[in-house]
Amino acid sequence: MANITRYHPFSEMISLREAMNGLFEDSVLPRFGVTERSTSNLYETAEDFVLQLPIAGVKPEDVEITVQQNTVNVKWTTQVSVPANATTHWSGFEEGNYQQSFTLPASINADLAEARYEQGVLTLTLPKAEHAKARQVKVQTKIPTLA
Repeated sequence: MANITRYHPFSEMISLREAMNGLFEDSVLPRFGVTERSTSNLYETAEDFVLQLPIAGVKPEDVEITVQQNTVNVKWTTQVSVPANATTHWSGFEEGNYQQSFTLPASINADLAEARYEQGVLTLTLPKAEHAKARQVKVQTKIPTLA
């Protein structure tokens, strides 16, 4: 049996606004450590959210994490050290202060949040708030009594 697909002649065209947004995201935002196309990962389990953010070359003491309700803010500072007698031919790392904010799908318990930094990846374990956890509701039946 053949599949029928509706043809949309303008589906491949992007709007001027989308093109300008892409240009801005690709050229300006990365210089400030902000990208719409984040390289972070967000996983959800029954109990918590796990957020992974690659921040290679950053010292753990140079990372500041703020958690409130369903928002996580991460600030960090990068420093590049070049030996005094070396000549830099190109550099992919830029020194500076960076910040990224994440809005999670549900509220979290900030008091139980944990952060680990291993091999250039910051991993935040953010337990869900009790009211945000899924609950199972049992269906009760009422058996009619005969009088």
